[in-house]
Amino acid sequence: MVVLTALVVLTALMVVLTLVIVFFKLLVWKVYERIAWLTGSMESHSDLMLRIEARGGINGQPIKLVSWDPTIGEAPKREHGEEVDLNTIRIFLPVKDRRRQRTTKEKVKDLFTLP
Repeated sequence: MVVLTALVVLTALMVVLTLVIVFFKLLVWKVYERIAWLTGSMESHSDLMLRIEARGGINGQPIKLVSWDPTIGEAPKREHGEEVDLNTIRIFLPVKDRRRQRTTKEKVKDLFTLP
């Protein structure tokens, strides 16, 4: 009888601990959702401000904004001491708008290559 009571108590304790773990996982998930929302909002705001400032331009001349898809071509090369072209700004296309998505093999390969 004592063994049976101990098993029931241990089972109840495991159920309670499982529920506590599930609660904390849900809490962490909601926190990460809010972090992702806030990060996305800040990026949208930065992109919007960049577009507004580019329209004003430098010395009255508007700056050209060019959409850039890294899956199609490489970025223009820059070198030390080279003058920066302020008349053109390249903006990354969102992943959903890109022409070609990276394959799993390319993603794994990128994990093991140094920048």
